[in-house]
Amino acid sequence: MDSRLNRSDPTWRKLSRSSLPLIAIGGARGVDHKPAIRLTMLLVCLLLAVPPTLSQDSPSAGCAAEELLRQQQTVAEFLPLDFAADHAQAIANLYRLGALYQSMALYCDYQPNAVEVNALLERALEYVSLDELIAAQSVGRDIDAIMTELDEVYGDPLAGQQLYNGAQPALGGVMLGCSGCHENVASAPLTAGTWTRADETRLSLPQFADYDVRRYLVESIVQPSAYLAPDYDDIMPDFYAGQLTTQQLADLVAYLESQDQLLDDV
Repeated sequence: MDSRLNRSDPTWRKLSRSSLPLIAIGGARGVDHKPAIRLTMLLVCLLLAVPPTLSQDSPSAGCAAEELLRQQQTVAEFLPLDFAADHAQAIANLYRLGALYQSMALYCDYQPNAVEVNALLERALEYVSLDELIAAQSVGRDIDAIMTELDEVYGDPLAGQQLYNGAQPALGGVMLGCSGCHENVASAPLTAGTWTRADETRLSLPQFADYDVRRYLVESIVQPSAYLAPDYDDIMPDFYAGQLTTQQLADLVAYLESQDQLLDDV
């Protein structure tokens, strides 16, 4: 039997994505934690995602009984429990097997109950702080990595508008309130016409020769000091990279991309 992990399988493609579902508190891409802590935070994110109840009628290809058995055998061979040969490594593999099996169950639409979620939260908080859990779910500042993740996420402009106006919270319950500045032209460029200004004005500048509008908007949000619009001071907070999930950022960008008013009208 081929014991190598088949990363082209649907199960592994979904489990390996770094863009995890939105949760109230979550773990962090790009934060330098110990391996065991990273795995704990990943499990918190996965269990709190709470996907739909398992449907036995139409399981996906990766959740058919024979496929799950093959995956189980593969990970068991990849992470052997040989306590006699190496007790410490076997203990570590036991922990990692549990994480992988839970991930496989979640992929196949298992819905954890409240007891399971609370137990995992309590265990995770023994190892990391609440701030670390929140930071762990954020998009970070790596523009290339963010753009790759955004390719797999659908942005909802209505959800983005709610975030932008402070009607819905970002990570950790923080309200962004972007409109507080961007509805006053004396403070910041207006929301209306954002896409048009980026497309017709900003991208004509030499430093943005390799950019499209989406990349420009992403950089403006997570690295606001990278470029300052003419006649404006550097007053935009630089903490949004740690307060937005990939999904939330996609929603914000989708909302700003809808702001394609003519420049003469704004």
